[in-house]
Amino acid sequence: MNKQKLKTIPRRSSITARITILVSFELILIVLLTFLMFRFVSASILQRTVRGYLLGSVNANIDKIRFIPEGAEQKSRDNDNTLLLMEEGSLEIDDDFLDEIYDVQSALYREDGTLLYGKNPLARSMESVSFTGSRIYRYRDAQGSQWFVYDRKLSSTGREELWIRGMVSLSSEEMQLRDIFRTALFFIPVLIFLGIFFAWITAVRALSPLRKIRQTVAEITQGRDLHRRIDIGEVDSELYELSESFNSMLDRLESSFEAEQQFTSDASHELRTPVTVIMAQAEMALEKERSQREYVNALAVILRQGRRMNELIASMLDYTRMALTPENYPLKKTDLTEIVYDTAQDLSLTQSNSITMTQDIEDEIFISGNRLLLERALQNLIDNAYKYGRENGNIHIELKKLPDGTVRCSVTDDGIGISAPDLEKIFDRFYQGDSSRSSSSHDLPGDAGQAGRRTAGVGLGLSMVSKIMEIHHGSVTVRSTPGEGSTFTLFFPNIT
Repeated sequence: MNKQKLKTIPRRSSITARITILVSFELILIVLLTFLMFRFVSASILQRTVRGYLLGSVNANIDKIRFIPEGAEQKSRDNDNTLLLMEEGSLEIDDDFLDEIYDVQSALYREDGTLLYGKNPLARSMESVSFTGSRIYRYRDAQGSQWFVYDRKLSSTGREELWIRGMVSLSSEEMQLRDIFRTALFFIPVLIFLGIFFAWITAVRALSPLRKIRQTVAEITQGRDLHRRIDIGEVDSELYELSESFNSMLDRLESSFEAEQQFTSDASHELRTPVTVIMAQAEMALEKERSQREYVNALAVILRQGRRMNELIASMLDYTRMALTPENYPLKKTDLTEIVYDTAQDLSLTQSNSITMTQDIEDEIFISGNRLLLERALQNLIDNAYKYGRENGNIHIELKKLPDGTVRCSVTDDGIGISAPDLEKIFDRFYQGDSSRSSSSHDLPGDAGQAGRRTAGVGLGLSMVSKIMEIHHGSVTVRSTPGEGSTFTLFFPNIT
């Protein structure tokens, strides 16, 4: 015995874990990019701010210097102010000149670099830096500290050769920025942890319906309860559609399983009689020496029952296939007039000539249908009309389009009819009614060759007609009187 090896599918990590890892990676990446962007933007804003302070402080100090020409009348002045003697007069410098505004320090210079007044912590290191024009520039001292320096020339009368040099260190601002980043570095892991935790919680809650679906499917698989369905409550449309897809699959599985069980049950039940007859005829023929006629009769019975078994199996397969896969029989615009006429003509040539067929078929009637199924339904009805019709009787086939657009097709015979109790059951599977509508031959040992004209069917013809009409969104009705005949009518919906 060859054992087929099952393909091993590697077990992957859970969707919850993968979503959490993915979200965590994205969160960390976003936080890092935000941190870097914040650092860049903060440094840029800080530098612009410091430059603004430097410009403002130096420009403000310009107004604190007043030139007094020689011989000019001395106005009263603040004793705290500083007075510097010049060649052509003097300079009065407000004492606020020395104030540090936002750590900005200012000093007054001659153009040759001589310090006249003020504070310049970079005086020694910047001795070689000459005044070349009003400008703002960066300067790095010997210790590596960064400074912003602003040289501004005094252009008013009497002050043409004077300069103000303002400077501000970036170290304090950089220290503040570093303090901010240290604080951020402390809180960032906390925020990332909280983000990962909430991502995990979100993934667990979002995927809980999937776990419920898996659990339900597992319980259905273990308990073989195909009647059970997945109910995950109110969820997002995608998960709802997924659960509905599973339910649709379970519907198909349940239908297939029930069809399989029904097929097995029907086959075992319906095949029991012909098998019993075949075995009885074979045993009877082998019990003792028989005449040639008896052997022929036994073989005839076996052949007849074999054909019946073949017809039964074929009909059961056709019915099961049609019930389980109606999508294999697509509906399209079909000429029903042609189908009814051709089917009636074909069957009239193969059936008994003792029965007359009349027709009243309206031209150009179209419906949405499947030609193969429609031919099968009409064949079953017309064949039954011949099978159970009266000797030298009549069959009438009518096809009309009613005023409301409904199409009506009827098959009427004047045969043996159907009793009232049987009318309620004739569309059930394998229901054959009383003995008057079944075989008159029992095909039992000793009765061979007694079969009459009416041969037993398999009891699926009318149930198949009902199923075909269901596929066509139509209906089938029957009206019958025992001893007078029956009328089977098919109703098709209007397609216009």
